Amino acid sequence: MAFKTFLLIMNTYKYILFAFINSNLTQFYNQKILKNKFLKIICNKYLKTDQKTTNEILNNKPKFIPIKIYPIGMKLIGLMNYHILVFLIIFYGCLPKKSNLINNKVEKPSWVKSQKNSYKPSKTREIDIINTTLEANFDWKNKTMAGTATIKLKPFYYELDTITLDAKYFIIDTIKIINHKNNYTLKYLYDNKKIKITIGRKLTKNDTISILIKYTAQPEIYAKNTTENGTAISDSKGLFFITPDSAHPTKPYQIWTQGETESTSCWLPTTEATNEKFTQDFYLTVSKKMKTLSNGELIYSIDNQDTTRTDYWRQTLPHAPYLAMIAVGDFEIIKDKYKQLDVDYYVEPKYGKYGKKIFGKTPEMIAFFEKILNYSYPWNKYSSIVVRDYVSGAMENTSATVFMEQVQRTDRELLDLNYDNVLAHELFHHWFGDLVTCESWANLPLNESFADYSEYLWEEYKYGLDAADLQHHSSLDQYLWESKTKREPLIRYHHKEPDDMFDSHSYAKGGLVLHALRNYVGDKAFFESLNLYLTKNAFKTTEIHDLRMAFEETTGKDLNWFFDQWFLKRGHPEIEVKSYYKDGKFIVKTTQNQDTLYQPIYKIPYEIIYYIDKEEIKKNITLDAHKNTFEFDCKQKPDVLLFDTKDIHIGTIQHYKSKKEYIFQYYNAKKYIFRYAALSALKNDLDSNDILQMYKDATQDSFWKIREMAIETLSKANKKDSAEVTKLMLACYDKEKKPDVKAIILEKIGNKKDKNFAQMFAFCMRDSSYMVAGAALKAYLQTNPDNANETIKIFENENNIEINVALAEYYSTKNDSSYFEWFKQKISSQEGNGEGKYALLQEFGTYGLKLSPNYRKKVADILIFQAQKATSAWTRYGAMQSLLKLETIDKSYKSDIERIKKAETNKQLKLIYED
Repeated sequence: MAFKTFLLIMNTYKYILFAFINSNLTQFYNQKILKNKFLKIICNKYLKTDQKTTNEILNNKPKFIPIKIYPIGMKLIGLMNYHILVFLIIFYGCLPKKSNLINNKVEKPSWVKSQKNSYKPSKTREIDIINTTLEANFDWKNKTMAGTATIKLKPFYYELDTITLDAKYFIIDTIKIINHKNNYTLKYLYDNKKIKITIGRKLTKNDTISILIKYTAQPEIYAKNTTENGTAISDSKGLFFITPDSAHPTKPYQIWTQGETESTSCWLPTTEATNEKFTQDFYLTVSKKMKTLSNGELIYSIDNQDTTRTDYWRQTLPHAPYLAMIAVGDFEIIKDKYKQLDVDYYVEPKYGKYGKKIFGKTPEMIAFFEKILNYSYPWNKYSSIVVRDYVSGAMENTSATVFMEQVQRTDRELLDLNYDNVLAHELFHHWFGDLVTCESWANLPLNESFADYSEYLWEEYKYGLDAADLQHHSSLDQYLWESKTKREPLIRYHHKEPDDMFDSHSYAKGGLVLHALRNYVGDKAFFESLNLYLTKNAFKTTEIHDLRMAFEETTGKDLNWFFDQWFLKRGHPEIEVKSYYKDGKFIVKTTQNQDTLYQPIYKIPYEIIYYIDKEEIKKNITLDAHKNTFEFDCKQKPDVLLFDTKDIHIGTIQHYKSKKEYIFQYYNAKKYIFRYAALSALKNDLDSNDILQMYKDATQDSFWKIREMAIETLSKANKKDSAEVTKLMLACYDKEKKPDVKAIILEKIGNKKDKNFAQMFAFCMRDSSYMVAGAALKAYLQTNPDNANETIKIFENENNIEINVALAEYYSTKNDSSYFEWFKQKISSQEGNGEGKYALLQEFGTYGLKLSPNYRKKVADILIFQAQKATSAWTRYGAMQSLLKLETIDKSYKSDIERIKKAETNKQLKLIYED
């Protein structure tokens, strides 16, 4: 029961409570304080009794057993029949609005877990690893690594005579002590996950020793013996050998590692704990044709007498084990600089000429983050490397960030989409995560929330507030979507597996909370607090209270309430706003409607704006109760109220406005989100001339997302306005620079299938943007031109997904087996984009439905192969969906489908297939 809600109910029903306290229920009933009309409302609205039962309650005198009210708590004894309703009236108000009483129990919301996970503390530090030296050779055929690791360590505090290290499925050759006097072999026990090494004497915290372990790492054997793969990080084998195969014949040879969360021990004996930090010296022996990358600085490269070369990488500043990395492959290295800092970009050779355009904003990002944090980039280099088949999007390994292959794009493709937000995210981790590291996975938001918020900060700096707000509300949408099935505190000591922490709570919601904190304390205090947090905790590990204390030390404010409700409690506020004008007062009322049995009543400071004769009037209010009322002297009814004008709300706001208010809001609100909200609220009212005009004006909005939405909505206008809207779209196209908006205009005009626009579409197919060219090609083919085959020939050899999907959609409508080889070739060559290949496979399945049984079998064979062998889960899922299409007309594929489902290892796909 929420105590504040209980107090509110006590106040509301003070006469009823007075009667409870001073009388038994029979006497209370006889006092007739509850009139029949009130009783009837209670019966119908709250108890939902049938008419017969309602009449019994209204007409019969009940036989109540007395209730005594005790000073501390209420002991309810012997409640009988329906005459407990008075108590239920009170108790109902104390319950969360969305909960239900079933069999005298409160029904839990669907997002409340039925079983609580066990407590996950920070790892106990028995030892302190000071330095790790690794000598590594790689066996491509067997996908193993021969390693010799020398680990310099000491007891953390207590005396020890045994040392335990994490090491997963190694073949261990020898373990020995190394010192300046003598070396001797050590005894050990090994269970394929941990090595327990007997030292033979007691070690104190003043004793430092070096242990040499010679071993072979077997990541493939580990993979066969584990079920630890997650969703955010889809493969936990740590060390990955990438080689060509039948499904991907052009794939390059690469080796790379992924340590987060606890996979570094698949190739390096260590302690898998975020609160461990060490320096390192890595000696990597590889083919002379290969390039290498690791943390820190490349000290030297020495050609060996055979065909190999040894590269020595040294990391002199301590970092966590999960941030250690190595990469090997045929890369082109593009050299860049920020001041005296080496900034390098590793890409596949065919993307070498685009490398500077892909990663070229990195030096500017470093400068920007250094400035706002007033803290220099802390490491001795920054490298970015792109690898194939990456299992986790991107990873902020110290001074050597790994990116997924989708980042590699040509100059034309970069016009449509770049991954600057991912670049910013991983770079910001080098302060928040690498320099200062969460002491346990329960505190992951100390890493990921900051990285997520860096994307907002970069957008705000580089592209303006509208772009940042779009980023902000994308994060809010991500969190709210996840909140339908999951609501947890941001700091979660009761997670099941570390991978479970990598969700839209730790990322999106955490970034939103930091934005709210920034707005509460102010920009100057916010960034000064971050500087203090980094300065005090550099090369250390922290928990959430270290961040709070940095803010309190800087600002002098007590912020326990803020951190408690946002970081340590689950859920979010669900605000209902009502406003009206009366007797010279503008009255704003708010209600927090969230289920307070599982979520708190929030304290939230907001800025609101209302307009009088287009004059903007700002007011600051603070919500701190279930219901709040605010009154402002006002000479007339305001034109509109804008609630939360600093955009700090994390949750939902229900605020009814009239059409007139929304129209005023669009034309007068400065922030993107209010303009967008006004358009969104009125998108189904285009029959109204003033709303239609608003949408037409919105096609000239300063921000592209508004223009895109206006075009999208206007395309659905009534037929009587169709010609005028088309004319407007054409005029917009001539002035438009954003590819997204140009493409949507072409799509909407193309849907008319009007031959009169064929020439225009043909011209637009030459646009430098693939997104625009692909939309124009699709629109052109929809006009059914006589020279379709000639046009197709121009584009058939393009390897861009926008073009290929446009052609695939066209081919899938034809009963023509001659297109089969084109589909086959494109599906085979489209390796680097799981989402794009997904779209191709969808069209391929539709195409197969139209073919003869012989060709349909060929289509099915390719789909079966892709559903089993494709690296990308997106690709496998696309192939499976197309197989299910074919199965609707040919049941012979059912056994293949069931076999593929059973063999699937991806957690998300397994859930989908089992549904």
